[in-house]
Amino acid sequence: MELVFTAHGHSCDLALHPVSEKTARTIEKYGSEVYSMKALDWWRKGKTATWGMRIDDLCHIQVSLDGKPVEFDYERIVADPLRIRRRMFLDSRAKYLCVLGFDNEVCRFSWKWTGVDSFNPDRFEFMVHQWDRIMGEDGYFILDEIRYNNEFATNHDWCDASGFTLVPPRIIDLDEVRRELAEGGPEHIGSPFPSPHITASTKHPG
Repeated sequence: MELVFTAHGHSCDLALHPVSEKTARTIEKYGSEVYSMKALDWWRKGKTATWGMRIDDLCHIQVSLDGKPVEFDYERIVADPLRIRRRMFLDSRAKYLCVLGFDNEVCRFSWKWTGVDSFNPDRFEFMVHQWDRIMGEDGYFILDEIRYNNEFATNHDWCDASGFTLVPPRIIDLDEVRRELAEGGPEHIGSPFPSPHITASTKHPG
């Protein structure tokens, strides 16, 4: 049998880059203009990007077996978000982090498994990032990858893509984030992670 998981909504191509204090000040000064600066055209390179589908109210999801829809609890997708990428930066010596990229390209993506013997929704594993505090938006989930019965999809189909707009770049002060978390602050939900220009007296409660 053939199992297909299809998501139609907004794709993301977002990067979290450790940056120097000098680069952080440049981004704070020029904002979205940095995308056109040759010195910063590296944002889509390297291994710091998160590429996937946003799981939000605009995302339509269908699960089918041999072309026929099957029952599926969509809340399972966002039930257990990953924390590895976030901890990688927090446990490093980096002082500043920059968020760059886009999150509003309308498209459709399908994961397809062939030779499936039976369907059990409990066999799905969803690799999802929760970026509420990174992006400053509640319920900000990015579906990165899916496995079924411990297997990655046999085929991927990414199509019907349209245009996108780049998000305003944002600097995160990692020392402030580390301090908040050490004091028991929330990691996933709450106010946006602090930027360098935000002080203790102006931060919103988490």
